[in-house]
Amino acid sequence: MEEFVGGREFNATVLGNTQFTALPPSEIVYTLPEGMPKLLTFAAKWEIGSIYYLNTQLTCPAKISPAEKRAITMTIVKVYQLFGCKGYARVDMRLDKEGKVNVIEVNPNPDISPGTGAARQADAAGMTYARFMDKIINFAFERFPWVQPASVQ
Repeated sequence: MEEFVGGREFNATVLGNTQFTALPPSEIVYTLPEGMPKLLTFAAKWEIGSIYYLNTQLTCPAKISPAEKRAITMTIVKVYQLFGCKGYARVDMRLDKEGKVNVIEVNPNPDISPGTGAARQADAAGMTYARFMDKIINFAFERFPWVQPASVQ
C-alpha cells in the first residue's frame, strides 16, 4: 500500500547510455467530474468516448515553471541512472502539495510509435520522428557493437 499523490501528473522520456538527454515533459491534465479519481486509466487511453477518454488531455511540452522543469529533469535523469536504464525510458511522476517530484513508475520500454508521448516529447525537443528512431537505434548499436545492421538492398 502506498499513499496516493494527487497533484499534477507528468511523464518524460530520457535518452542515452552514458550521457543523458531529458526530453520536454508532458502533463496529463484531468477535467473529470467531481468525485472521479484523477488516474490515467485504461479507459482514458483506449476507450474512445468514455468519460475518462474525453476528460484526460496531454499537454506537451508541459506548462511548468523553470524551477519545476529543473526538478523534473534532475529527478528523471537520476532515476534513469539508478534503474540502469539504457537507450530510452519514460518516467511517470506527480508533484505533491509542496511541489516535490514523486516518481510513480519507470517504464524502460514505453510505446515509441508515432503520436505517442515519447514521440511528442521528441518533437517538442525539435527532433523529427526519423531522428528520434535513429538515436534509439544508435544507442542499441553503441551497447552491442558486435551486432551489425542488415544491409538494405
